[in-house]
Amino acid sequence: MAVDSGSVANIDYTSRDFTGYRDSLLAYAEQLLPEWTSRSPADFGVVMVELFAYLGDIMSFYQDRIQDEAFLSTATQRSSVVAIAQQLGYQPHTAIPATGQVAFSPAPGLTSPVTLPAGTQVITAYIAALDRPITYETTADVIVPAYTTPVPQVVGLVTEGATQGSRTLALYASTSGQPATTVRVEDVGESDGTKSQAFTLAQSPVLLDTVRIFLDDGVGGTEWTRVTDFLLTRDSDLIFTAITDDQGVTYITFGDGVTGAIPATGLKITAAYRTGGGSYGNLPQGSILDLAEGIPGIGVSGSSPMTGGADEEPIDQIRTNAPRVFRTQGRAVSETDYADLALNVAGVADARAVVRSASAVTIFIIGPNNILPSEGQRDAVAQYVQARSLSGVVVNVVNGSLIPVNIGSSSLPVLVSVQPRYRRDTVKLAVQQAIQQVFTPPETTFGSRISISHLYRAIQEVPGVDWAVIQMMARSDLSQSGTADVICRENEIPIVGSIVITASGGV
Repeated sequence: MAVDSGSVANIDYTSRDFTGYRDSLLAYAEQLLPEWTSRSPADFGVVMVELFAYLGDIMSFYQDRIQDEAFLSTATQRSSVVAIAQQLGYQPHTAIPATGQVAFSPAPGLTSPVTLPAGTQVITAYIAALDRPITYETTADVIVPAYTTPVPQVVGLVTEGATQGSRTLALYASTSGQPATTVRVEDVGESDGTKSQAFTLAQSPVLLDTVRIFLDDGVGGTEWTRVTDFLLTRDSDLIFTAITDDQGVTYITFGDGVTGAIPATGLKITAAYRTGGGSYGNLPQGSILDLAEGIPGIGVSGSSPMTGGADEEPIDQIRTNAPRVFRTQGRAVSETDYADLALNVAGVADARAVVRSASAVTIFIIGPNNILPSEGQRDAVAQYVQARSLSGVVVNVVNGSLIPVNIGSSSLPVLVSVQPRYRRDTVKLAVQQAIQQVFTPPETTFGSRISISHLYRAIQEVPGVDWAVIQMMARSDLSQSGTADVICRENEIPIVGSIVITASGGV
């Protein structure tokens, strides 16, 4: 059957906002109803057209948003970015707790040794920004000897965070000969025997690496194994996944009987885990002051700096790192592969590999927000990459070097002229923040070059800036004069140093 092309509207399918829909509908109406000529806003037909255009505008907006969430470069929701990264084989890093050492000493009158069990809590002073002290826990038993002169000190390793749970659960002895033990757990629910059961943990933020799940039959508990996903698993595997959503709620999910076993009906689901993690746990030496719960005859006599704490990996960092890890395909061949594989280890936000010889590779690493990784994190990177490197190649892991860059000085400040009707102090603060943003990861990386044009562009984009003159920009370890480009070595990352700004004009 022939189609009369004259009766078919020429619809512009790229016009997807309110005005476009309205104009297209009215143009189409001219062909179907030529006798309808009124375009008054009070006309009932125009009202209906505008209502449909309004509805189309809303639908188009959500269609665009849904489409954006399907791509790593345009997704805005953290859950979408994490899901895409996991499809690429990259597991974004959750918050990491700070670690350090605490010295314990006996008080006069302690006549016999006292054992501080693993998990003994120590605290800092009250911190107003958090409205609480920061808690750390010992990672192993610490034996404090009896009081003598000079007073002995015993050092124990501690990690930031707190163990959760309201009761203890006895575990069955393992088939490998491990004796029965007890663990502190939280009751999270009871299995109903259905597929893909999910339970939530009561406290947050959860340190996912510490989550352990046990099924309690009333006599003892059997531990299940945490996996990142259910791929390549069997119906008999006692496994679960632990995922934290955008709201900070952690979900425990079991298998469906095909990929992963289903917990038997009636068994209690219990969880052992710790909460904590974040850069706030990085504290200077001597910050740990006391035991959370006093123990007679035992006191805290000192502490080392607490280091290695980091916030969860930001979205922009995930966008950068996920494709890098995907390109390695789980093996290190090229120089770039060695650096990209290091990103799979928790606590590593950026890495640079340098080949010194045919049999040695040095990997420089840095943590989130340019935090220096701990010795344990460096060892974890070396072990992970070494297992995937070429035979005969030795992998060495070293922290990257942070190079402060000073912008302006007391004698050569950054001069900023503020436009009329803009508040001078507000613009000055915005300029300082814009300069800091230039040095914020992932804008900067190993071997970055910071040119004066980068800073001028950032400053000029600040609303209210009329003109600006940068009189000095230099590395803190070089002469503090001139505005030459800042060039970093392959193991160096530029960070913002001092910023001195003088603003004029405005109000």
